[in-house]
Parts: sequence; C-alpha cells; structure tokens
Amino acid sequence: MPTRTRPALPIPLLALLAAAGCGDEPGHADADAADVDAASADVPPGDVAPGDVAPGDVAPDDAAPEDAAPPRATLTWPNAESSANSDPWLVEHHAEIAEMRPRVLVLHFVNAKTMDEVAAQLAQVVEALAESSRYRGFEDPLDPPPFFRYQLAYLVDLRDVPPPPGWTLRNSTLYPREDPPTGTWGFDYEQLFGEEFARLYGIPDPDDPSHFLDLCELVDRGLVHEVWVVADADVPDAGAAEILELKPYYDENRVRLDRPLNRCAGNGCFDPDDAIPAHCTRTVRIAFFNHTRGAGCFLESLSHGFESIGAWNPGQIRYLSRYFIPWAAYDLDTRYGLSWESWYACPIGDDCLSYPTETSAAYDVEGVAGTLDPYDPVCGNVHWPPNARHHYDLDSPFVVQSTCLGWRRGEGPGGADLPRPFTSNVFRRYRRLAPDCMGEWLVWWRQNVPGPDSGLLDDHGDPMLSWWPFVYY
Repeated sequence: MPTRTRPALPIPLLALLAAAGCGDEPGHADADAADVDAASADVPPGDVAPGDVAPGDVAPDDAAPEDAAPPRATLTWPNAESSANSDPWLVEHHAEIAEMRPRVLVLHFVNAKTMDEVAAQLAQVVEALAESSRYRGFEDPLDPPPFFRYQLAYLVDLRDVPPPPGWTLRNSTLYPREDPPTGTWGFDYEQLFGEEFARLYGIPDPDDPSHFLDLCELVDRGLVHEVWVVADADVPDAGAAEILELKPYYDENRVRLDRPLNRCAGNGCFDPDDAIPAHCTRTVRIAFFNHTRGAGCFLESLSHGFESIGAWNPGQIRYLSRYFIPWAAYDLDTRYGLSWESWYACPIGDDCLSYPTETSAAYDVEGVAGTLDPYDPVCGNVHWPPNARHHYDLDSPFVVQSTCLGWRRGEGPGGADLPRPFTSNVFRRYRRLAPDCMGEWLVWWRQNVPGPDSGLLDDHGDPMLSWWPFVYY
C-alpha cells in the first residue's frame, strides 16, 4: 500500500494549531490517550474571564512578587546548535531554555477518521498542553507564554483506504498487532523501529534519498522527538500502553551515566521481546492517543510519564526526583512514617481519605487506618488532587491547606512554606479546555511545575532549573 506522509504542516496551519483513554494505575495502563501540539495564548482558554479569580485561587495581592532581575531563559529548542533528544546541549543550556518545540511523528491507524479530523482533534489537545506548560498561568492569562509548542512534523496515514473485504476491526491492517500477544502489550512496539515502518514513514535520508530513515535515525537527527500513535483503544486488539519511554540515566549533576537506557521510563516497560536497535542511544517517547478520548485523557497519559521519570524511577534523573517526590506527595513513607509512598496505594474505587479539619487527613487503606495531623498534601499528583478522597476525585467538597502555591518560597513564619486553602474550584476554569479524565485538574497541576525563571531555589541556594527540559534529556 502506498505511504501517505504529510510533511511539516504549512505555516498557516501550524499557527492555527499553535493556537490551539483516562489514565490507569501506574504501570498497568492500557492505551487511553495521546497528545498533540501547538500553542496560542492570545485568548486564555477556560471558564474564568481574564482578571477574575476563581474561588480558592490566589488573589493578585497574594501572588509571588515579580523578580526584577532579567530572565535567564531566552533560548528556543530545537535550534541550529542542537536538535536531538538527549543532546549534551540540553544539559549545558538548561537554565537558558524558554521554549521547546518538539517535533512529533503522528501515526494514524483509525480507518473511520480522516486525516483532517485527526489534525483538528490533535489541535485541541495541543492547546491544553500549551496552556498547561505556562508556569502559574492561572495568575495571568497571557504571561508567561507556553513553554511547550509542539510541532506536528509528520502525519503518516496508515489507514486502509478502503479496508479490505471482510475487515471488521477499527484499526487498519497496518496496525502492529501481536497475535497472540507475547508480553504485557498486544501492540508490537518493535515494529516501529524496523525497516518496514521506515518505508511507511516515508522520510528519506537527505544524504541518501534511496534510504528511508528508521525511528532511531529520525530521533538521532532531531527530525522527530516523540511518536504519537492515533488508534482506537476501545477494542480488544489495541493492547498498547499510555506512554512508553526509552531514556538515559543522569546523576545529581545531570551528567549522563554510562549504562543501558531505561526501557521502563514511561507508564510501563517495553516488553522483553521488543528488540530495540543498538543505534537507539537517545530518549524515545511513544505515546498512544485514543481517538475516542480528548485532551484531558492525553494530559493524564503524558503526566503519568512525567511521574515515571520524577518518582517511579527515582534514579532516572536524580536532580528532578530530589524535588519532584516531595512536591507530588510521593514521600508519605518518609514524611509521615506510612508503609506506602503515595495514595496510589489506595485501591481504585475506595474512599481512602477524608479531612476532619483543613490541616488533617484521616486515612483507611485496606484496613490500615489513622489520622495525619498536621497534614500537607503539597501539590498532589496525577490521580490525587490535594483534597481528593479517592482516585480521580474532581469533585471533593473538602477545603484543605496546601503549600503547593508556596512551595520552597519561604513566605510563612520562620521561613516555612506558606499554606493556602485548596478547593476543587481552583481548576474548574479548565473544564472546557480539558474536559475528560483528570484533564481540568492536570492543567492546573502542570502549571505549578517549576518553569523557567520560577524564582525558586534548589537545595544549594541556586535558581531551581525548570523541570520541563528533563522530558527530552
């Protein structure tokens, strides 16, 4: 079948896009989402008019003071000096990066959906991703600009046009199924790295036009930074992960370690029988976008990937994990002496938490019960907003005191972090932008991820690095 690959989108469409599956428990997620890109912050998305403050938000008088110092971050990546994942340039210039424009290879397998429909759907996802990358963007509808402005570099049409007689599956004949599945996933990830798919991608080597670049070569040359698989996950033959990632390890000083890449840096692992070529030496991210879901579900999938490099794999990027773990409440064992790290230990479907007061939490996790007083949920994590009673709780009635907005700012007595009231109203403004899965919460959560020139300090008293560039280390 002929390959139908769309090259980089024309500037007008990129400008439009640039304006413009729920998650599962860690390590056991089926494909429920995927993401797209492009960002425009001319008109802030959401349900709260510019200048308004939603209940529970920080009023302008309480916002952190502006830093009079000039911004350190002014660079865009990729650029003429650096374009590939895991490039040493990212480490050397980390503090100077103000914007990243990752190039995405989109693989479209859904026979019933046109390429234009997919592009439009991905544009909606990208808008949410862009808004969610604006550090404390809930305080100002226009500043700072988005950190992430994803580029749909290649849209590869892998549909059957038309499907062969008698074909009843929703994903095309080119969908890389394992029959029978030989590991955790029925999706054969190994095929994406091979020569057959290189021909389907249809991206020739500029130095040898007779040779089509495979996935590792595309990543190595900086032509592709992520792969988004667009498919129907509401069928038994899909069998993919929300996001899988191959990634190098880095020490506390962000020096790359001389060891094999981690095959489990996403929400799950590549199966042992997924042979990944030896010339894959940089980060490779493969996310799954369930076309029956939307922006919120994809945000959840990608955010699980971020949890993975920040907490589930604490040796992956040690600088990041040092701060992410307490920020995302993955330190319940060391901070409160519990026998679990996070509230992910709560069985899905159970109400494990309640809040007798704004500063205490009563818990019951499979019969292990107690009260934490005082209790600070800090910023919470993907499944657990600070006032959540159970997984995926977007409607908790509780008001709790959280230091998320004051984290590492020392605004309280004696230089402590200042707690502020947190309610579910703080993220309600994002319901229209990311209406499914945990989307509305995750836009707000991701906006609290330290970005460029955040004004925060690390444990050495130096300006804290933005966490977002670590995604492409």
